[in-house]
Amino acid sequence: MSLRSNHPGTRLLKVLNALGLSTSSWYHRPVPPEQRRKPGPKAAPLPAEVVALVKGTSETYPWYGYQKIAVICRRTDPSITDRQSYQVMQMHDLLHRRPVRAAAVQQTRKLYELLPQRPNALWQMDVTYVHIPGHGWWYAITVIDYYSRYLLACRLTWSYCALEAIAALAEARTEAERLCGPLPQRPFLVTDNGPSFIARRFKAYVGSRYEHVRIQYRTPTQLGLLERFHRTFKAEEVYWRLYDSPADARRCFGQFRQRYNTIRPHWALVPAEGGDPLTPQDVYVGGRAIEIPAWQAWARRAREQLEQWASEEAA
Repeated sequence: MSLRSNHPGTRLLKVLNALGLSTSSWYHRPVPPEQRRKPGPKAAPLPAEVVALVKGTSETYPWYGYQKIAVICRRTDPSITDRQSYQVMQMHDLLHRRPVRAAAVQQTRKLYELLPQRPNALWQMDVTYVHIPGHGWWYAITVIDYYSRYLLACRLTWSYCALEAIAALAEARTEAERLCGPLPQRPFLVTDNGPSFIARRFKAYVGSRYEHVRIQYRTPTQLGLLERFHRTFKAEEVYWRLYDSPADARRCFGQFRQRYNTIRPHWALVPAEGGDPLTPQDVYVGGRAIEIPAWQAWARRAREQLEQWASEEAA
């Protein structure tokens, strides 16, 4: 303190830093022993009937956490609290329970199999809006290959009725067979529940050619790959220019499609051997192997867990 008295302009923080002291140590005021709080009495043991009710309910409904169990128990005994439920479940190791091992192995294997391991195994299809000055709102119907991110079709149309959706899908099929030859099996086709995708005419068309899967209502994240592509499509093409006409927009869309497939590196397409990201054409046409994207961590964990369980079973 004499230093600060002789130099009134010196800041306390600088003095403490110079002395190697922290501000928390400077301002700490130890509490005298006579003023310290004494530990309170031990908590009363839980009534046996509360323990039995919570334990039995938790074992009957093993999927629920302590709060849900407390709510269910209060239907029988309104005096049961969330804290009591937590204490009982912690006491009997009921807080973190794992599913049956055999069922977990089977579900993990199926989750991993959902991810396509090659091109033309899973396609996604959706519609986005595009405004053309003097011509109003038009629609871009897009089809993309999930594994390679290759844009198979980007059809600009004045309507996204079932006939136009079928035409876009036919364009995608033509492009896929031009590059890869006849498809060895029917691809999975994932769409939302738009009117064109639930129409009878569209379902009749895809029924013999694709395994059609529609996402749940009000869950656009299940079509996240294509939703993210539409963001790229708007940011790198639509928001960069004003189209003179639908014909001009189609020409520009064709240029974008060529640029997206053959020039633009895709961060999700990391080669298995490492290095810079690839383009969709490198994977779709060139056959380059890729790593599971980092954002699909659940798939990576599922694969690692499956391999671990398989090695344990073999041992």
